[in-house]
Amino acid sequence: MCTSISRSSVPNPNITNLKRLSPPLPRRAILFTLVLSLIALGGMKQQCAADDTVTLRPANPNAEPTKVRGNVIDYTGQVLTLQTASGQTTIPAEKIASVETDYASDVLQAKQLLAEGKSSEAARLLDAAVSGERRPWVQREILALEALALQNAGRYIDAGNTFLKILADDPQTIHFDSLPLAWFSLPPHFERDRAARQWMEMPSPYAQLMGASWLLSTSDRSQAIQVLNNLRTSKIPQIAVLAEAQLWQTKIVTANRTDVQQWQRQLDAGILRGAALAGPTLVIGKVWRQLGNDNQAALTLMRPPILYPNLRPVAADSLLQAGRALERAGQTDEAARVLREAIEQYGDQPARQEAEINLKRLASSGSN
Repeated sequence: MCTSISRSSVPNPNITNLKRLSPPLPRRAILFTLVLSLIALGGMKQQCAADDTVTLRPANPNAEPTKVRGNVIDYTGQVLTLQTASGQTTIPAEKIASVETDYASDVLQAKQLLAEGKSSEAARLLDAAVSGERRPWVQREILALEALALQNAGRYIDAGNTFLKILADDPQTIHFDSLPLAWFSLPPHFERDRAARQWMEMPSPYAQLMGASWLLSTSDRSQAIQVLNNLRTSKIPQIAVLAEAQLWQTKIVTANRTDVQQWQRQLDAGILRGAALAGPTLVIGKVWRQLGNDNQAALTLMRPPILYPNLRPVAADSLLQAGRALERAGQTDEAARVLREAIEQYGDQPARQEAEINLKRLASSGSN
């Protein structure tokens, strides 16, 4: 840990006496001393700055991941640029598993607030933190966290517009886990639908995907389906899979066992990673429930809240759907436990009201 150098407000008597005894230094000597001090401070600053750690994906599942240390210059949807002692190198983005770096205290605080479900407070901190961060790739990461916090707070328009700021700086972003998409129906919202139409008309496939997603359950459904069908052939693999998964929502009632198994294989292929898998997993869980396979539905639906709890809207709806599946499977105690978790841990989300209704019904049927 680096210690800061501060100027003491208490005078040192030895220095005071020295000033009295010594003649004033010439201006050139003062400047020379000042330059040396700045050089020394600069050297200390470089020593204090910790290297970033880049973890690469192993060539095969059994291999140990490789870690590379240095200074990350930039990290886009295409390459990571790393400065090491031996020089500058670039690494394709698809080979990167994770990057560890130092964050400002307000970003760390915002991450903690996100984990605690205090989404609005986290969003405010992150919005202020962006301007204080000089590294472009970390700025984009902060914006991605802000977009996630805004989604959790139900501010979907602000979340979408925040994500567009990332795209303006990096048109092929890596932050798919923060892309604000609709994975369950919400009541109509005039301003949100208008924003979605604007997104859908933008040239960026990310913006088009956002817009079509939010219009899929509106009167613009036909146009949204057409856009999603076009995006299924996108050269960006993650966009193609997410567009496909959005269209699965239109087939929940008609899908068969073969369909849902094929969809699961698409997710298992590893194109989507992290919280980007949460929404598609929710849809697959709903299909298993529609097919009457309640145990498989519950197992699938428990993944988002366990693996991706910070994506609160999807985690909460997954718990609601899992509770319904367990209830129908006759596992009423487990159903009640899951529904209580949806209420207690995700009480700020739209799924809470239905979870309360389901829990009351369970309690009523248990007392008869």
